[in-house]
Amino acid sequence: MMASSLQYGDVSQSDKSCLPCLDRNDGSKEPGLPVQQKRTVQTWDEMKQTEDYLAAELYKLSVQERAKAMDDIHCLGEELKETPEMVEKLLEEFDQIVRQVKTPFYEMAVIQNREHVEDPSFRLRFLRCNMHNVHLSVRQMMDYLKYKATYFGEDKVARGITLDDFNDEDMELVMSGLYHIQKERDRSGRAVVYVMNDVFGRCKLENLIHVAYYVWNNILIPMHNVQMKGICFVYYDMTKQGEKYAMPGLNFMRTLTKVLMSFPLRYSAIHLCLNPERGDLALTNSLFSYTMKQVSRYVGVRTRLQYGSDMEVQYALRSHGVPEKGFPVDADGNIRKDIMNEWFYRHKEEIEAKKQHRKVLATHASLHQPVEYSNLGHNAQESGLEPVVAATAGTDQIESETNRPPRKEGGINPSPQDVLLGRGWRVQNHEGNVRFRSFLEAYSDEYDTAARLRKRQLAVELVNLLRGRGVRFLKQTDTGTGEWIESSFEDAEKKVGQLFRTLRKLRNQA
Repeated sequence: MMASSLQYGDVSQSDKSCLPCLDRNDGSKEPGLPVQQKRTVQTWDEMKQTEDYLAAELYKLSVQERAKAMDDIHCLGEELKETPEMVEKLLEEFDQIVRQVKTPFYEMAVIQNREHVEDPSFRLRFLRCNMHNVHLSVRQMMDYLKYKATYFGEDKVARGITLDDFNDEDMELVMSGLYHIQKERDRSGRAVVYVMNDVFGRCKLENLIHVAYYVWNNILIPMHNVQMKGICFVYYDMTKQGEKYAMPGLNFMRTLTKVLMSFPLRYSAIHLCLNPERGDLALTNSLFSYTMKQVSRYVGVRTRLQYGSDMEVQYALRSHGVPEKGFPVDADGNIRKDIMNEWFYRHKEEIEAKKQHRKVLATHASLHQPVEYSNLGHNAQESGLEPVVAATAGTDQIESETNRPPRKEGGINPSPQDVLLGRGWRVQNHEGNVRFRSFLEAYSDEYDTAARLRKRQLAVELVNLLRGRGVRFLKQTDTGTGEWIESSFEDAEKKVGQLFRTLRKLRNQA
């Protein structure tokens, strides 16, 4: 740990650059400073309480912890590491602690939908948010369920929240420009999320929580990239010069902060962007210093205050790895209406794609027709949001007698959409196998670049997806009769991984 001689708020000369507001071109504090430096000194005086608190939190860290925090702020941090064995052990410990500390809200969720709260992927979100600290993860999940019941109703504690749960005020807030999810990632590959303060203090707490819950838990947290790397969060001061800012009260901020901190989302970097020319920062200082004391030290030491005009703070963000192209505000402080709410429209398109997918499956199930699976919607990664896999129906398929393996008594007659496990020309050219290879090709880049655990997760997701569409993975029995039976899930998962490796070899040979 750092030496105890460092007092609350002390800043060493060597680490002065950790506080942007203290940076000087020449280090001078003499009278007659240029206007820019005079403004910086005045800004520091007004924001001293917040800066002192953040500096004090930073010096409570060990040298290694401080280095990690600095790396995260400057887009040099590493992705969270996991192995299947580690995940299995963490989930076992998680379950043991849950049995000891379960709350009434957790028991309520178990009664409503046990699978929801015991789903490993749901619990992994909390574990990853807390860097695999199991006790903190369990406590956060309990708070999450409590606040969900409080603000959405006890009947919704164990089910997903959709846009249908929003009232008119919620939807108005969504479209107000309060949030912006940048299409481009920052230099370390993290999602960048903006909050604009011009409507922050003018809305009701309940509406703000409803919208925050939806954006965080339905859009951001489901992204695997977000779970492993966290996000870069930007608070952007949109107050115009001379305009009176509707400042939220302390109780408002305390409640909002507690609810937000219950969401399983890791803040790897936070930038609070303020323009001193727009008015007195004394109230902002009081609000920020109070709010920082409500969050964990992990979040506090990864927070930086950026001061200046719109052009200046945007330059500061660029220097911290935030791409300029997707800034929601131009250099003159105007909202870029060409990209305003673009993230939400992309999200709604993906919701519609999902609905169409369900309709297709329902239609074909009722007609007993095979479904041609495709990768439509997979390229949603380019939109900055996590991919949503959709499907479209193919034209009616006529089974080829030359490609269809013969049916044996007591076995399954493979259909054109089934995937056959095995070797030989007849198996590899079966219609379902041809479709299967085409389907996986769309995911090959993601699979090849993924970590080992993610490769397995992707294989499991794709098997579940295809099985949900009525695709069967079939293998022949060992009896020598040529009968086809349904394979185990593990065999299907291995088939996916095997084909991904085959596709990679073929590309390398090309």
